[in-house]
Amino acid sequence: MKNKYSFQVIYFSQYVIMAILMTQIVPFLTFQGYNAVQRGWFLASYSITTIVFQIAVGFYSDKRNDSKNISLFLSIFLTIAIICFYWLGMSMWLVHLIVMAIAGGLANTAAATLDNWVLSDKKSVLYFSTIKSTGSLGWCLASLMIPLIVANGNYQMLSVPLLFFFSLNAAFVRKIPQNYDDHKTKDIAVPHLSLNIKDVYKLCINKPFILCNIIFFMIYLTIVANNTLVIDKLLTFENGNEMVGFKWSIQSFCEIPAYLLLNRTVSKWRNERLIVIAGFFLILQFLIYGLSNNVWIFLCASLFQFFTVPAFTVGSRMLISEITPREVFSSGQLISVSFYIGISSFVAPIISGTLSQYVSINVAIFTFGIFPLVAFLVYIIFKKEIFHKG
Repeated sequence: MKNKYSFQVIYFSQYVIMAILMTQIVPFLTFQGYNAVQRGWFLASYSITTIVFQIAVGFYSDKRNDSKNISLFLSIFLTIAIICFYWLGMSMWLVHLIVMAIAGGLANTAAATLDNWVLSDKKSVLYFSTIKSTGSLGWCLASLMIPLIVANGNYQMLSVPLLFFFSLNAAFVRKIPQNYDDHKTKDIAVPHLSLNIKDVYKLCINKPFILCNIIFFMIYLTIVANNTLVIDKLLTFENGNEMVGFKWSIQSFCEIPAYLLLNRTVSKWRNERLIVIAGFFLILQFLIYGLSNNVWIFLCASLFQFFTVPAFTVGSRMLISEITPREVFSSGQLISVSFYIGISSFVAPIISGTLSQYVSINVAIFTFGIFPLVAFLVYIIFKKEIFHKG
């Protein structure tokens, strides 16, 4: 139980750090003068680093079984990269792009590594949704706080809360005993110093693993668009820039009760049903986004976050846990996340930026609302192959 509370503080501070970057990418790049296509390339840049970082960290985690120090080092480098991102501008656009790629890749990898640290322990995994809700609380509060700090375009001031919350994160990471991972039971995760690339390759060609990740990819394309394309439309409304933080806070606030509810009821739900629920409400959400010309109706659609990201996050991570061999647990989780987050983070901004620039932003939104339907089609066709217990 003591470790649960430490993890909650770690998640809270880690998600504040990530929110300081992720919630302000589009407003900051717009403030700097980048157009929709250029912003699309910036947002796509960290997809490649996400894939590389997560595969490397996943393999190393399975080899060394040292989630504590890996998580701490990722937080250190992430904090440095975010500070650099906000101190650069269009005059050094190439360096700016590279720093964005590194910061975004580290943010996604740090979040996934933290999840693995909790999921790989028999006791902590029971509180996974509760711990995740604390992260959402951190994101929610940060989303409200950040616009006040950058009200006059002074994004460099974000370095102050960044350093404070990193210090808090590091202090509580150190509180969890170094031998914490050693208490893992054999059926959850154990060190595998003899792990080699062939073990990981066998996982990557496993058909249920591939099909699950295709479904996750199609749904996550829409989730990415909700954090990028939808923000672009919000910025077209009067006082839209001020509403960005409000939208993020609504979404994060909705996730808190959703995660808490899932923690109590997840054992009663089949994980694939959580994915279906998430996809259905994403379709409905994007239909409202595309049709809405009123900022308040637009923001009300963000309330559907209660049904989307929490259900998808818990369902996808648990499904991968079910079909991944224990000896490649971290690799399986991080390869999965690197695929559906990494590739969708590259593809979604390019598609949305191009459609917005050359067709219309509403057409782009409706297009992304179709992707969960494609995921449902794959699920229906290959359901027996994915969930066949052999």
